[in-house]
Amino acid sequence: MSTTDEEKEVTEKLLVLLKDDSLVADYIRLFGFVINAKNLKEIRDRKRKSEVEATTQSMNPALAARAARLNAINESNAAAAAAAAAAAATAAKKTQVKTVEPPPVIEERDPIFETTVTCPVCEHPGIIGYELRAKSQQVLQTAFLVPMFTGAPGFKTYDYNLIAVTVCPDCLFASPDRKNFSFPALSGNGNEKSTLPEGVILDLKGNIGESMELLPAALSNEAYFKRDRTPKVAIESYRLAIARAMVEASLLQPYGYYKMGSYTLKIAHIMKANKEDDTEALTEALGYFEKSFSQSECTADEIEAQVLYIIVALSIKLNKLKNAHMYLGVFKKLLVERQERIKREPELNLNTKSLEKWEYRARYMWDDRDNPDFDKLR
Repeated sequence: MSTTDEEKEVTEKLLVLLKDDSLVADYIRLFGFVINAKNLKEIRDRKRKSEVEATTQSMNPALAARAARLNAINESNAAAAAAAAAAAATAAKKTQVKTVEPPPVIEERDPIFETTVTCPVCEHPGIIGYELRAKSQQVLQTAFLVPMFTGAPGFKTYDYNLIAVTVCPDCLFASPDRKNFSFPALSGNGNEKSTLPEGVILDLKGNIGESMELLPAALSNEAYFKRDRTPKVAIESYRLAIARAMVEASLLQPYGYYKMGSYTLKIAHIMKANKEDDTEALTEALGYFEKSFSQSECTADEIEAQVLYIIVALSIKLNKLKNAHMYLGVFKKLLVERQERIKREPELNLNTKSLEKWEYRARYMWDDRDNPDFDKLR
């Protein structure tokens, strides 16, 4: 990689970490094109310090007026008192709140729209699901890759995690993926079939009685998984989705354990937002992701690298530092193996981009492990 390419890559990584062009420029000016957790902290501290100084400076007129007035009283000096009064008048004038006309009220649009699907297991029709309108939300991710939603201009903010799972009221088949259901074809003629393998559907049909026992209160209750779900009901919907993904995993379908881990991270996220202890859910998720990796069930390089990253992040969060360090070593081993294979088999057009990207993020997480806020938005 040329020097220019290296500098460009470092600049892009700094922009991901600092999220501010000016901070990136300051970092490069002070420390060059070498990323270091200590230097990143110093740049962030400088920004906070400058913000505090700016706030303090904005208070100076009032503070100066008060000091001048106290000096006048102590010295019984009429001239000083007059100066204090003048300073106070000046400060009052500077700090006077101007009457500003309130901005016009703009009605924000609803980012959610309804869809209807058919259950692939019991064939119950007209099940209501909820989808996000395109570009209606600005999405960030937690350190564990759970999406966080903020309304885009003109749209309300809505935590889509709460209503992402669609549930059949007759058999409690559940999935956040609309394509797992049968749904109206774009042509308008008939339905598209579920993307779930036939073997999975047959197994679910054979165990439909067991599925129905998971949440008796929701059976035949169309309103149970309504749009405005409580955290409890949202968590129940993910538990039902985990039961479906468990069948996929038992039949050695790709991504079964990955889905179970991802759903469990959503449960932990909802619990944390509701001020509940999410430790047990995070531990459960870690187990699913470790099974996913050990069975090599993720066929896409990007997803497998994400699994490794999440294992490291969760291990650090749960204070399983030996486990985290071990999987960082796995990252290195996979990188070496991939580089050697690229040399042996250039015709395969393999690369190390996904592994390098997620190994870098895992390494940064490790370097920042003593920071109590390490798992906040990235």
